[in-house]
Amino acid sequence: MAVLAANTQTSAMEQLRAYHELSKHRFEGYAPGPETLDWDDQPNVFRSFDGAPRIALPLPDDRADAADAGILFSGQLEPRALTPASLSEFLRYAAGLTAWKAFGPDRWSLRANPSSGNLHPGEIYLLLPASSHWAAGVYHYDVLNHCLEQRLELSADSVTGLSLVLTSVLQREAWKYGERSLRYCLLDSGHQLAQCQASAALQGWTFELAGSDRDVLATICGIDRPEYQGVEAEHPELLLKLTDSVMDIAKLAEECRASGDWKGTPSRLGPRPLQRWRECEAMAGQFDTQMSAQLVSVPSEMAEFANAELNARQTVLQRRSAQGYDNNRRLKCEEFSALLRPLMPGLSRMQLEPVGVHLLLFVHNVEELEPGLYLMPRSESGDALLRSVCTRWPALQEVYPAPELRLLKLKTANTRKAAAQLCCNQMIAASSAVTLMMLAEFDAPLQHQGLTAYQQLYREAGMLGQNLYLASSALGLNGTGIGCFFDDGVHQLLGIEDQSLQVVYGFAAGEGLKDERVSGMSGYHHLREVADA
Repeated sequence: MAVLAANTQTSAMEQLRAYHELSKHRFEGYAPGPETLDWDDQPNVFRSFDGAPRIALPLPDDRADAADAGILFSGQLEPRALTPASLSEFLRYAAGLTAWKAFGPDRWSLRANPSSGNLHPGEIYLLLPASSHWAAGVYHYDVLNHCLEQRLELSADSVTGLSLVLTSVLQREAWKYGERSLRYCLLDSGHQLAQCQASAALQGWTFELAGSDRDVLATICGIDRPEYQGVEAEHPELLLKLTDSVMDIAKLAEECRASGDWKGTPSRLGPRPLQRWRECEAMAGQFDTQMSAQLVSVPSEMAEFANAELNARQTVLQRRSAQGYDNNRRLKCEEFSALLRPLMPGLSRMQLEPVGVHLLLFVHNVEELEPGLYLMPRSESGDALLRSVCTRWPALQEVYPAPELRLLKLKTANTRKAAAQLCCNQMIAASSAVTLMMLAEFDAPLQHQGLTAYQQLYREAGMLGQNLYLASSALGLNGTGIGCFFDDGVHQLLGIEDQSLQVVYGFAAGEGLKDERVSGMSGYHHLREVADA
C-alpha cells in the first residue's frame, strides 16, 4: 500500500506541475481559455437553496461607531456573544455586499471580499451551535438576501461553537478564465480567509484553521449530495473554527452523512457551459483540505492606522478595486511604509505562518525612494533564496524606508513600462504609485508538502493582497489585484532560471481615479427599502 500511495502522490505532483505550466500566460500566447464571452451566460454570483428554511439577520448600522482600522490587522477587542446581531455583523463585513455599480441598464454588486473579475466563486457554510435563535445545524449564507438558509438540523450536542466551511464554484471563474481559473479560486479563498479574520476581529473573535479530509468537509456542508447533480459543483476549500471551541469532526460528518433531513435544492447558476476546462477541473478534484500552515496569532496593535482617515467599518465598506490611477500622485514615505507594514511577518492576523511568499516591488512614485526594482524578503530563508536565484542584478543594496522595513534595491530605473508589459499590458500596473509581484517559494514546499503547499502558497498570496486592499482603503488610497501577468517574463526579469520561486499574484496601489459607475446605492439598499416600507 505504501508503494501505491507514493506512486499516486508522484502522479498527482506531475499533474500539478503540468497544470501550472499549462496555466501560465506567456508573451507568445495566453493560457487556454474562451475566445469569446457571452455575458448573458455568466454564472450567477449568488447561490441559494430553494425550499430551505430561512433565518433573516438584522442589518447592521454601517454608520455606528467602530474601532480604528488597525483592529482589522492586530489588537484584540472584548469578545461578543454569538447572537443574531453579532453573527450578522460578522457575515456583513466578511462577505456581504458593500455597494453597487451601474452602467447603462446593467448593474452589479461589490462585496467586502474582492474576487477575480468580480465572479465570486466562493460560498460560506456555517456550523452553528444551538441557541434560542436557531437550532444547531448546517447553514448556508445567502449573500444577496443577507440571511441564513438551514440545510440540516443537527443534534444539540454535535456543535459547540461557530465554525465555517469555505467552498468554491470553479465554473464561475472557468467561464471567463479557462484553465487559469483554478489559480483564481485559490487566490479568492485566501482573500476570503483574510477578510473572515478581519471581520472576526470586529467581534473580538479569533478563528483557527482546522485541517480535515476534503470528503469530510464535503459531507458536512452537503455539497456531495444527490441534489447537486445537474448544477454547478462546489469544491471544499477550508474549515475555520473559533479558537478554543471543541468539535469531533468525524462524528459530525457521520451524523451529516446518515441524515435524510437535508433541506433545500441548490440553484443552478447558468446554462450548461459550451466548453469544459478539463485540466483545472481534474486538478481541483485532486486537492485536499488538510493544512500545514496556521494563521498568525493575534499580534500587538498596529499604530500606523490609529489616525487613519477611515475607521474599521468604513475601511471595509469603502474598499474598491481601482480601474485607473493618478500617475502624478506621489506616496508619502509614511504612506508607503504603512501600506507594507501589514505584510511584514507576524504583524497582521491576516497572514499564514510559516512564510512562503516574498515581494518584488516596481516603485514608480514614492517620496524619498528612487524609482526602480526592489525585493522585500519576508523571512531569513527567503532572503537567502532571493539572493541566490535572482541573478540578474547580484549587487543588492539594503534600503530602509522605515526603521523596521528593509528592502533590497535591485536597480534604479523607470519601471512603469516594464510593469505594464509584464502585467498583460494593463496600464494600472504603470500608473499606480507602486506595483507588487508576489514570488512564492515553489520547488522546496512542493517536494515536502505536495499538493497542500501549492494551495497554501496561492492562499497566502491572496491574504497578502487583502492586507494591501484594507491598508490602502484605511489610508484613503486604492488597490487592485492583478491576476493576469506573463509568468516567465517576471522570472526572466530577475534572472530566475529554475522553479525555486514562481510568481503567483500581482497588486497595484496608489490613488485611484474616481469610478463613475459606482452608484450611491448601499450594498443592502434593497433590503432596507423593504424594511422601511
